[in-house]
Amino acid sequence: MKYMLFIIVVGSILLNGCEKDLDTYEGGCGIYFNNNEMLSDTVGVAWGMLPGTQKTQTLTLQVDLYGTVAPYDRSFSIEVVSAEDDTLRAEEGVDYDAFPLEYVIPANEASTEINVPLLRRENLSEKPRRFTIKLIENEELRFLYSRQMMVDSVTYRPLDFQRVIVMTEDFPQPGWWSREGQSRFGDFSQKKASLICDVMGIDRETWLGPVGFDNFTQGYLSYVGKAMHQYLQAQDPPILDEDGDPMEMGPDSIN
Repeated sequence: MKYMLFIIVVGSILLNGCEKDLDTYEGGCGIYFNNNEMLSDTVGVAWGMLPGTQKTQTLTLQVDLYGTVAPYDRSFSIEVVSAEDDTLRAEEGVDYDAFPLEYVIPANEASTEINVPLLRRENLSEKPRRFTIKLIENEELRFLYSRQMMVDSVTYRPLDFQRVIVMTEDFPQPGWWSREGQSRFGDFSQKKASLICDVMGIDRETWLGPVGFDNFTQGYLSYVGKAMHQYLQAQDPPILDEDGDPMEMGPDSIN
């Protein structure tokens, strides 16, 4: 009987302790960036996947509420921080347009969006550009939840109170280039691949996909190579490739 009484008393103490912890926690609400299945706090923007004529795009970041919704609007702020390295620093008016620094979680809502107007820098292919958007906590919306990344054996860094925006002109070499592309298009360069897609109106996702589906066939690649050779021959002054030499197609497109 004494043993059963001991269990009941200990259980009651533990239960009251848990309820106290829960009551303390219920009073808080927080904000964090929706991770959208991201593995880090970095958002890559590959301009190279878009036509060269496209100079603007909008990056949408979702900010979520952690806690309960409220019957009134709740405000929070953000700050924009450029990379410390001068060669990587994104600039307002060159890499992005100004956007608001004050936002609201609307009444009875659990999220809001930050729309970031991005600009395509002319020399982006030379160096990537980077800037960071940080949430600022306040009394109503605090930092209560974030995924963590291990920095060292004892230190963790929160991932979802900031987003690091990294913009590049990356346009990878298609897997088929070494087999079907070398003889038609010559040595690969991002500049050449981008020009081919722009001049011939080829969707860049299609360009990076496998050859043989829909109209993206061996015959079509042969046609593209010859058409691009004629196009380059007609340019005065000649278009220079990334190595500074006049851009050329492969031998099968010249014959």
